[in-house]
Amino acid sequence: LQFGAEVYGHAGLEADLEVIDLALDALGGAGIGDVMLDLGDARVLRALLAGAALDGERLTEMASVLASKDAAALAGLAESLQAEARAGLQSLLRLYGGHDVLDAARSTLPTREPINRALDDLAWLATHVARAHPHVRIGFDLADLSGYAYYSGPRFSVYAAGSNAALARGGRYDEVGAVFGRNRPAVGFSLAVK
Repeated sequence: LQFGAEVYGHAGLEADLEVIDLALDALGGAGIGDVMLDLGDARVLRALLAGAALDGERLTEMASVLASKDAAALAGLAESLQAEARAGLQSLLRLYGGHDVLDAARSTLPTREPINRALDDLAWLATHVARAHPHVRIGFDLADLSGYAYYSGPRFSVYAAGSNAALARGGRYDEVGAVFGRNRPAVGFSLAVK
């Protein structure tokens, strides 16, 4: 069983923040405390792989290998990519933790506009979430690309003590509406009721 919420039609970060606030408030209303918000962004990987000829299966495998932090498997999957992309992918494996992750990403990832925008957006979201929810721990994992093919921008997962899986997941998925004939901005989350 799942509960979900979506905001359609607003491309600004305010909608992303509203969805994160709602997810955190819903968990708080259910009496779940000691939560951690994990932030990432699908645009980072997309920018690193821009111009690379990779099929969907290989992209899915690469996202899975990144999430599991398997450096050897990632090296094998990335061997045909340009050196800058290979180095960026290997950097992603180490880009998880606290706020210092964003600074480390700026110094180790290639300087590309989509990457810079993604890092700026993550910093903005983290700052605003921290103000509204000072009790929530905030972390970043730039290699966790759960739902990579689905998300088009910032994505998040919410974890709590005593749970081995995310209680809520969400993010921006602007491109999903195209299959229904209308591509418009969208952001949302799903929350595991059980």
